Amino acid sequence: MATPEAEKLGADLPAGVQGTMDGEKPPLSQMEELRKAIEPFKLKYGHYLTQLRPWREFIRLSKPEGDIQKRLQMNLSHFQINYAVVFLLQMVLAIISHPECLVVICVMAAVWILFLKKNDDPNWVVSVGGMPMGKTQRWMALSGITAIVLLCVVGQVMFSAAFFCSILVLVHGILHPVPEADEMNEII
Repeated sequence: MATPEAEKLGADLPAGVQGTMDGEKPPLSQMEELRKAIEPFKLKYGHYLTQLRPWREFIRLSKPEGDIQKRLQMNLSHFQINYAVVFLLQMVLAIISHPECLVVICVMAAVWILFLKKNDDPNWVVSVGGMPMGKTQRWMALSGITAIVLLCVVGQVMFSAAFFCSILVLVHGILHPVPEADEMNEII
């Protein structure tokens, strides 16, 4: 039998407070909800971020003294995660600076969201030339259409950003001094 205190305690709960007591704290803000959504990716790919070298060390440059090949080889392996971050930032800035790219990417994302919802429907039959397409064929068709649309509209922006970033990586790899021996031991 419930005590009067327990009944009174349950009655005083504010509206919207409900759920099971499973020991998992529900997100109380959008930031906590975002952190909870990112957590699986952090667990899977977070070890790459530990390989990120300090930016202060990354921006140190010096004039090469005949050791260009050694500098390039050592710096490409030592700073590969930093280069990936620079590439990602360059790509995002290039896409944001071209509104038509943003529109196409948003439209394609919406098409994929609708497609993924509809593709789970077992009664959805798509036929091309009288031949019904299965789930795999529909995936492949939309993937091909997406690739063609992105290459036609966003391709020039992506390739120019990738080219610019590769030039930056080569110049940095040549101008940055060879990492110290103790820093290289951390890589191995």
